[in-house]
Amino acid sequence: MDNHSLYREGLVALFEKWDDFDVIGEATDGAEAIEFCRHWPPDVVLMDLKMPCVDGIEATRVICAENPGIAVIILSVHAEEQSVIASIRNGARGYLLKNTHAKRLHSHLRNVVKGASALSDEVSAICLEYIRHIPREHAHAFPRPEPDNLTDHEKQLIRLLAMGYSNRDIGERLFIGEGTVKKQVSSMLAKLGLENRVQAAVYALRSGIAE
Repeated sequence: MDNHSLYREGLVALFEKWDDFDVIGEATDGAEAIEFCRHWPPDVVLMDLKMPCVDGIEATRVICAENPGIAVIILSVHAEEQSVIASIRNGARGYLLKNTHAKRLHSHLRNVVKGASALSDEVSAICLEYIRHIPREHAHAFPRPEPDNLTDHEKQLIRLLAMGYSNRDIGERLFIGEGTVKKQVSSMLAKLGLENRVQAAVYALRSGIAE
C-alpha cells in the first residue's frame, strides 16, 4: 500500500519472482487499503507511512483492529522513534526500511507468515533504546510487567518470542504443534493485554524474562 506507483510496480515485479507469494491487490492511500482488507483480507500487508487521506499508522490501527489475522508490515524510508512506536502500538507485525535487500525482505516476509515479527536492525535499536528510556507519559504504551502472572510455560513461550523464533521454531523447541503454539501465543497476549509479538518481546525485556 503506497501512493508512489513506480515503487508499487517495483514491488509487484519483485513478488512475481517469488513462488511462495502472490499479489492480490494494491492501494494508493490508507483509506483504499482499509476497504480492500475488509473485502479481500490478505495474509500480509506492506504499508507505507506517508499517504494521502489516511496515513499508514491509522490504516494499520484500523486493519489490525478489524482483522488481527492480517500481518501489517510497515515499509518506510525513515525509522523515526515516534513512527516506529506508534506503528507497533497500533498492531504492526513489523517495521522495515525501503532500503532492505530483496532477499532479506523475502526472508522477513516468510518468517512473518510463520508467525514471527520483522524489524530492520535500525528499528530494533530504536525499540531497545525506547524501552531503556520510556518517558513516564508514554509508560502506558507497553503494559507494566507482571511476570508472576505467567506460568513457567508461558514465560518460556514469551522468552522464545523475544528471541525472534517463529511459531514453527517454538513448537520444535517446546515439542508442541505449530497450531498449538499459535493458540497459546494468542491466549498469552490476551492475558497480558498485548496486541502483537513485538509488544510481547518488549514486555519480556522489561520484565527481565528475556535479556
